[in-house]
Amino acid sequence: MKHLIKKLLREGLLNEKLKLRNWDNYTTLVADSYAELPDYDSSVVSHWESLNNSNHTLFKRLLSKVNVVFTTNDKSKVGAINIDGNKYKVEFINQGDEYQSASQMRNEFNETGTLRISIDYSEHPIFSVTDNIVFRTVHDYMAHILGNHDFGAKGEIASYNRHVKMAPQDAIPALFSEVVGQASYTIKNNTFPKQKIAVMKGFDFINLGMVDDDNYEVVDKVLIKKGEDVEQYKTKGGEEAKAIFQSED
Repeated sequence: MKHLIKKLLREGLLNEKLKLRNWDNYTTLVADSYAELPDYDSSVVSHWESLNNSNHTLFKRLLSKVNVVFTTNDKSKVGAINIDGNKYKVEFINQGDEYQSASQMRNEFNETGTLRISIDYSEHPIFSVTDNIVFRTVHDYMAHILGNHDFGAKGEIASYNRHVKMAPQDAIPALFSEVVGQASYTIKNNTFPKQKIAVMKGFDFINLGMVDDDNYEVVDKVLIKKGEDVEQYKTKGGEEAKAIFQSED
């Protein structure tokens, strides 16, 4: 019951989350903070372990609704992969034959009930290859199938609002670094960052847009540096913000 109450409280907070008009400054702050993180902080590993356990639980639940097929561009990986005691077939597909868009993924799933997940490029500082593809499966189903979000950094950030509702409290710091941190870095720098095991302090993991930085303030739902003119931000970022940071729950 205690866990359920905490979950409901988190969902209530999410429903009342701050809706900024413009997310430029926030994304830049998150990106810069991620860049300054250490590569590996052993004191926070438990957050990633909690996230991993949650991912495996969610994976088991979605199997009743989804036919998961794993794929690879590497013929040496074709065969089967063991996940939580069950074997899953790994099929070869030519490079370039993966989903080209989230809409293609959704259309194929709606027609066939099948979700194809690549096992390639699954190296991670903590997660095994199996752990990482479980995370990828859960994320793609919740974010791109149920959440109707597109691929790319903006869609990944938008997916956070959906995933965080299903994650245990101890996993949320890891989820924020993995999704919002990495996606913000990609938006600013146009390149994917190194995966890091570190918690991003100074950010509200529930109410996206809130920061613990005395140099910034929220004026008329715009995050600005103190002393800045808020008017320059009011004509941009509104609709994009909805697409990036709000889920359609």
